[in-house]
Amino acid sequence: MEGIGGILRDARERKNATFEQIEDATKIKKRYLQALEHEEWDQLPGQVYAKGFLRTYARYLGLDEQPINELYALSVSGKDGKASAAALAQEERQLKGKTKKKQREMKEVDLHNKPKIKMIYILCFLSVLVLLFCVWAYQNYHLDETEAERPASPPIIQPQPQQPVYVPPPEPDPEPTPVIPTSMTLSLTATEACWLRLRDNGDLVYENTMRSGDTLEFPELERIELLLGNAGGVTLAINGLELPSLGRSGQVVTKRYSFAEGVMYDDDTGEALS
Repeated sequence: MEGIGGILRDARERKNATFEQIEDATKIKKRYLQALEHEEWDQLPGQVYAKGFLRTYARYLGLDEQPINELYALSVSGKDGKASAAALAQEERQLKGKTKKKQREMKEVDLHNKPKIKMIYILCFLSVLVLLFCVWAYQNYHLDETEAERPASPPIIQPQPQQPVYVPPPEPDPEPTPVIPTSMTLSLTATEACWLRLRDNGDLVYENTMRSGDTLEFPELERIELLLGNAGGVTLAINGLELPSLGRSGQVVTKRYSFAEGVMYDDDTGEALS
């Protein structure tokens, strides 16, 4: 039966992915990826990390992670299977202990701050009551005194009728000048999980993983370079113009677009988009 390293290596070669590309996509260092393919478990920081690296690497390559983890458990057990399992369980218990301790600390801080927050609410409520009382007092006392001191109004003299004055009709408003865009606005919507990297004029603008349902918008772009780890899982539009799909699900694609004199161009094909 083929080992873990052979399975990972074959899947990577079928995907035509380099270690550098996988390191950028998964954030797993290149030397750890090589250690996984050579089954050099002692080069990894620990069994808990090794299992996490295997899950992430298998998911990136499109493999079922459950059999990979089972093969790893058999590979590291050997004669010392019980000791290895005990060491792995100890590492997991330590991680869970640290997580519970952090949650307790956060809960204690929250309980400590609750009395202060309650006092702030009370002070705000009292301030509003004082402000309402001041407004009421001003309207009922100060305005009454002002009305009493105001002199009687002089008699109203009716104006004499005047001849109608001709008023020319207003000139129609000039036609609005069409607004010509001066840059590109890129809109992205994920239908599947997809890692992406966006550069504008060579400068890094965004690099992260979008989840299904996420929507991103990047305005004022001039020269776009977009790298998608799952081209079939993202739809995109430039200045409101929806573009066709860039590739299949799971396909890694790089696209470039530019903007000149109010026209958008696909730099890979040379075609104008608008």
